[in-house]
Amino acid sequence: MSKIDYQKLREIAEKTKIAGETPVMPFDQRINALNDFMKHFSPDIALALLDERERNLQYIKSRDQENEDIALTVGKLRVELEATENNLIDSECHVAELEEALRDKQALLEASEKRIAEQSSIVTAAEKLVRCKGRYHSEQNYRALAALFGVTVPDLPPLQADD
Repeated sequence: MSKIDYQKLREIAEKTKIAGETPVMPFDQRINALNDFMKHFSPDIALALLDERERNLQYIKSRDQENEDIALTVGKLRVELEATENNLIDSECHVAELEEALRDKQALLEASEKRIAEQSSIVTAAEKLVRCKGRYHSEQNYRALAALFGVTVPDLPPLQADD
């Protein structure tokens, strides 16, 4: 079948419409317009136009279905994205809590290391006191321990050299 000339068909249909609605138009012009329309608008053209319309409706229907499927997919993806964003926010909060706990543990570790260092100097001084021989060394270590603990040393008798 040949290609339909839509513009020509439209022009002829408009002339025919005017011819049918205008009783003032001369009879011959009216008949010529109707004959021209019938010559260009055959049953084959009417069927071709109806077939084309049906194809267009099916195409529109398939596009509508595709659009609906796309809209459903987009909706699902939005829900998944929102859930992922919420999980990310929860994870970030958990990471922040863990970082804070880590800082607390590091501070506790540093304080413990400092306390251990302080205690080791006390242990060293005590070991020296236990191992010392003679009063001179004992008193010297006693004074060192008292100074380490910040204790005021009572007056001790003057040191005498050991014989």
